[in-house]
Amino acid sequence: MRSLNPRTGTEMTPNETIIYDALCEAATAKRPCPTNLDLEMLIGCESSSTAPSIVRRLELRGLIEVRRWQRFRIVKICANGAWTMKAHNQQTTMDHVPRGCGAGSRSGGRVAVRRGV
Repeated sequence: MRSLNPRTGTEMTPNETIIYDALCEAATAKRPCPTNLDLEMLIGCESSSTAPSIVRRLELRGLIEVRRWQRFRIVKICANGAWTMKAHNQQTTMDHVPRGCGAGSRSGGRVAVRRGV
């Protein structure tokens, strides 16, 4: 069931609305971005894939912009340009490595990149 989100004026599911509002509150208050576990607890789900899926949907709809690192993310709310902060104990030296391409993968961390094939 979708309803109109008063903050964006677009239709969202109840879970999308809860997560979007939590991200907006964190960005406005200059707090760290809520983790997936925090977001899952807010919406009361038991699946570990629900919160990141909803964040990705919000990103694809153009409501937020996400920068990902290995263990955290920061989010920009496109409506007002506010960013969530990173926690002081989180390092930004390593970019996000997609699943299957890291040090524990069979490729040994080396992925063949072919250009112009």
